[in-house]
Amino acid sequence: MINFSPEQVRTLNELESSVFNFILANLGISEGLSVRELAQAVHVSTATVMRMTRKLGFDGWVEMKYYLKNQNQVDEVPVNYYENLLQLDLFLRKITSKESSRKLEAAVELIQQARYIIFIGVGSSGALAEYGARYFTNIGLESYAISDPYQAIKGKGAPDVLSIILSASGETDKIIERVVKLREERSAKIISITNQSETTLSKLSNINLTYNFQTEYSNYDPLENLTSQLPVVAFLEILAHKAVEQVKKIDKKEF
Repeated sequence: MINFSPEQVRTLNELESSVFNFILANLGISEGLSVRELAQAVHVSTATVMRMTRKLGFDGWVEMKYYLKNQNQVDEVPVNYYENLLQLDLFLRKITSKESSRKLEAAVELIQQARYIIFIGVGSSGALAEYGARYFTNIGLESYAISDPYQAIKGKGAPDVLSIILSASGETDKIIERVVKLREERSAKIISITNQSETTLSKLSNINLTYNFQTEYSNYDPLENLTSQLPVVAFLEILAHKAVEQVKKIDKKEF
């Protein structure tokens, strides 16, 4: 089964929707077409095809074709597990793109400049903040976590203190209040990790990293966000290792 979130599909304009509909109606044919051939088949420009793929969460037509091909080959895979693993696979492929690499490198630079790092989150993100602080500390980067949004921050606003804010929605009131207070200090450095890019938190951050997973809520409690946090763990571990690796490279050059 091929799944696209309703939120993503609604962003498509008329021309982009015509491309999307053609693909769904001609999956076997579409998988063999280049971006130029697909555009010609639907009588649109290649730019329209590329915009459609990006709105659906892909870097381009090649990545979307890979997704379609793998979806069609899947048989008797448990849906709940498969969807998250497929999204994670696409996410890991996407973060190797040039745009994602630039953001990661910029985030790594802020981490290297920091005297210590504060992880902030509430609820499930609070648990991940604890994990991030422990992981960073164990790899040699001084860090601690705050899961209480009212807890005082040591060295708040200092130019060598970095805050890494975790929030799937990017709209949690307590987190936004905390970040606004941090931003009152002009020298505050903030990296945020959110599911979507157009959030209040992302706009308040120096660098925002996103994973664009399909949003999922609990049937037991509709207010509880169950969106997979696998990419958050991936981001944290990648950032930690990249920061340490680059420090080692610098030390070797100086030696």
